[in-house]
Parts: sequence; structure tokens; C-alpha cells
Amino acid sequence: MGQYFEVLVQLLVVITLILIFIGFIFTWFYIAKKDKLLNHLKTDSSFKNKTSLQERIWTPLIKAAEYVGPTAKKYKLMFDYEKDEVMIVRAGNPLGLRAESLHGLRFVLGMGLLFFAIIYSFLGMPFALLVLFIFPLFGFSFPSLWIMYQAKERQEIISTSMPDFLDTVSITLQAGVSLDAALRQVTNQMDGPLSEEIQRFNREIDLGVPRRQAYQHILDRNTAKELEMLVNSLVQGSDLGVSVATTFRVQAEDLRSMRGYKAKEKAAKASPQVTLVTTFLVAPAVFVLIIGLLFLNIMYNPASFGLDSFF
Repeated sequence: MGQYFEVLVQLLVVITLILIFIGFIFTWFYIAKKDKLLNHLKTDSSFKNKTSLQERIWTPLIKAAEYVGPTAKKYKLMFDYEKDEVMIVRAGNPLGLRAESLHGLRFVLGMGLLFFAIIYSFLGMPFALLVLFIFPLFGFSFPSLWIMYQAKERQEIISTSMPDFLDTVSITLQAGVSLDAALRQVTNQMDGPLSEEIQRFNREIDLGVPRRQAYQHILDRNTAKELEMLVNSLVQGSDLGVSVATTFRVQAEDLRSMRGYKAKEKAAKASPQVTLVTTFLVAPAVFVLIIGLLFLNIMYNPASFGLDSFF
């Protein structure tokens, strides 16, 4: 019975650690989204301190990744370099990251956590084999998950900023300003990923890139549906001779309507998601906790259950 009891206790501890890890991930996503929103609204004065702390943490890792990158590039393992380059561009090259340095970051984190796991196992700590397997795997996978999250967040910010941007440009165009001048004026007054993309578009136009090709470059760098709709409307408007100011105004109204529909859709999806989390995480944890306490009471106090003759 003692051997089975130890196995059961270890299983309960593993399940508890897994649930804590999942809860930590959800908490981290919530804090990250909150900071993104506060930065977008510019209402939190302490956000700059958090950002500088994040940069202080990431800068040494990025420098180490750039140093290891040329060597790590020889061992591609299962990662796709072309996909990495696309995701980095969609994420806006955070912290000056490149595909080579991203692959180097995988090796830095993976080997660093592997070294930590080896020391952990040599010290005879519990669950050493599990840590030796999970930590290096997490280190190699985290950069890819992080860059995907950054790309998704950046595209969502672009989608959120589109209606206000279109209204501002439409008003500027109605005042008699040309399209290029209006885009430059608005982007100089706005911050964020959308402003960066439009500024890059203006630089390409200044360098002599054809307008249609510059539009295509915007679509290649981004996946936001709202931005794609705007570019397609501008291309069709120029072909059909429709007023650009009218195109921007109508596009802004359509995007606001779509935003309302998306909000209703997310609200409708929230209840099933909460139900899934409750069913597959909360309920099993409570069930394991109750059964575990009941089993411990039977083991250490069998007389209260009338089972003292069996123990």
C-alpha cells in the first residue's frame, strides 16, 4: 500500500503543478493584453517602467542569440526559416529580432534550461526526469510561441486603430490635402503599428516604388482583414475613379459596424470557453482534491470509516 500511496501522491503533485502552470500562462496573457491596452490608451504612466524592465531582461538574451545565431543556423532541426521571417515581419521586428537571431534565441533558452535541468537532476530534486524533458522543450518552443503572439497582437492593434485612422485621413482629405500629404500628416500625429506601416508605405513611394506594388507590400507584411479591405478599396477606387475621401469615410463606417459584430461574436463565444475551462480544469482539480483528501483520511484514520480491520 505504501508504494501505491507514494505514486498517488506524486501524481497529485504533478497534476497540481500542471494546473498551476496553466493558470500562470492565462495570467501572463491577461497582464500582457492589459499592458497593450493601457499603452494604446496611454493612461498608465508606469507602463514605461515596465517596458524598460522588459527590455533589460530581453536585451542580454537577444545579444547572446545574435552571437549564437550563425552557429545555430547550421542546425535547423524542425523549424522553418521562411515562416520565421514572415512571422517576424508581421510582428514588426520586436527588439530588432531577425530570423537568425530568433533561431539563436531558441538555442540559448533551450540549452540554458537544459543545463538548469541537469543540475536540478544531479541535486536529486523531485520529478527530475520530468523537468529534464519539459524545460529544454519549453526553451526551444518559447521563442516561436512568443513571436506568434507578438504578430497576432500587432495585427489586432492595427485592426483596432483602423476606424479612427480612416476618419482622420478622410477629414484631412476633405480639407483639400492630397492623399500622400494626408497620410504623412496623420501618421506623424499617431503612434502604433498602423502608423509604422503607413510611414513605410510613404517611404517606398518616395523611393519610386509603384503605388500598386507598395500596396501589395503592405498586404504581404500584414494579415489584418481591415487593412486588406482598405488597400483593396483604394486600388478599386483609383481604377474606377471614386473619390478617395469617400472611400475612407465609407470604409470607417463599415469597420465600426464590423467591430460591433465581432464584439457580439466574442461575447457569444465567452460562455462556451468558460464552460470548457471549468469542465476540463476546475472540475477535475476539485475532484482530485476531494478524492485525495478522502483517501488520506482512510489511510490515516480508518476507524472513522469503520475500516480499521483492513489496515
